[in-house]
Amino acid sequence: MNERPIHVVGGGIAGLVAAITAAEGGAPVVLHEGGARLGGRAVGSAERPWVNLGPHVVFTDGALVRWLRQRRIDVPLCGPMVRGVRMLDDRGARFPFRQGLQLLPTILRREAPVDETFRAWAENTFGDASADLLCRLGGLITYHHDPGALSARFMWDRYRRTALSPDRVRWVAGGWVSLVDALAERARTLGVRIELDDRLTPESLPDAPTVVATKLSGAGRLLERDLSWPGARTALLDVATTADPGWPAVIADVRSDLATCCMIERETAADPAALGEEGGHLIQAQLGVAPGVGVAEGVSRIEDGLDVGFPGWREAVGWRRAQIVVDGTGAVDPPGTTWRDRPSVEQGDDVFLAGDAVAAPGFLSEVSVNSAVQAGRLALDARRRRAFAPGWPTAELTPERRLAVLAAVLPSAELTTTTVPGADEVAPVDETGPGYRIERRAGVTRATAATAGKGGVRVTRVVASALPGVARAAVERLPVWRRPFRR
Repeated sequence: MNERPIHVVGGGIAGLVAAITAAEGGAPVVLHEGGARLGGRAVGSAERPWVNLGPHVVFTDGALVRWLRQRRIDVPLCGPMVRGVRMLDDRGARFPFRQGLQLLPTILRREAPVDETFRAWAENTFGDASADLLCRLGGLITYHHDPGALSARFMWDRYRRTALSPDRVRWVAGGWVSLVDALAERARTLGVRIELDDRLTPESLPDAPTVVATKLSGAGRLLERDLSWPGARTALLDVATTADPGWPAVIADVRSDLATCCMIERETAADPAALGEEGGHLIQAQLGVAPGVGVAEGVSRIEDGLDVGFPGWREAVGWRRAQIVVDGTGAVDPPGTTWRDRPSVEQGDDVFLAGDAVAAPGFLSEVSVNSAVQAGRLALDARRRRAFAPGWPTAELTPERRLAVLAAVLPSAELTTTTVPGADEVAPVDETGPGYRIERRAGVTRATAATAGKGGVRVTRVVASALPGVARAAVERLPVWRRPFRR
């Protein structure tokens, strides 16, 4: 069986996580990266890899950070500088007191529909003025040129997770390259064979369990099938400057000529010392642009925001980089769709997809991690089937089945399963763990698993009395699963 490797195509975050997952399962893994270095869309140019390509926000309660912490992979994170945040509207740049008061009604918990646009639902719920601001702020979390045209559920869930939980927002210190380097080190430690400058074709695709962790367009070409989902076109401008005359940390440009938000930030992506003589500070800006808008037009609008929020920046430029990125910030869900409607992780013929635009829950990089872990596990199962019993049916060891096994071996254990209506209102945010929670209190062991389905959320519980020594030791080694679902 050791001669049957699992293949991973693509050396970005999703590809590295999938390779690590498969290697942790005991399989030999070969990772094929078409470029000269790892990182894919996560990192910047070869000349300045420490200038990450676009947004790199993570959440402390999300799949990526949990997955890293479970493995003790040390990636430094930085919190937002709230005191340096400014909102740029038609009256100028100022601390967003007025906008904060305007958005106070959004604190109340509400459920947004899937099949209605965010703009229409927000206007009916909060009024035209607040809806207009909410739609523009949606650009901060989607990088889309018209967030109000997306699904209300998609936008509302992301708004509440970011705007109402800023304490969980983090940036990767050192940019995505810090994360990529840490993942690559772990992959090599596990014995993953990394092949650079190794671009596969449909003819050279291995006849083996394979995870394709590229952009959907590239995966479609490689697999010779139609794989697509809406994304965003984003204009990016990176500027290294030689001065910092009291500039703010972040500016959200929501002036009325935009249907979205232009975000400008003094980045934590690079060590200022790394800029050397070229500049001492790094400014990065992102703006969602519509199809047909070119680099010059998109960057010109960003520069207008810089002129207002960062006066004197033009005279302090050490170097700059401008470009348009297509589908580089994950999938967006149109009205009537959810993440479950995106291209499936399982593609048949032992081929699996991973990335930020496939059918997996989460936000930005969390989609990549959730899909990569799932793809890696499915590839392991496919390899076992090929090695031991080709064609033999297998039963997926779901969290529910794991708890059923646990109940069978525990004394006085009671196993119950109930269905709670409202699965459409609940979405998992983390699928990287075992899928269940173990709690031990006052000599009683309780285990809980929840699975979202069409009829509701199916909750399975096991309750057992005091455990014998061997069983207690086994249960105590089981991983703990926290907050799998978020309303």
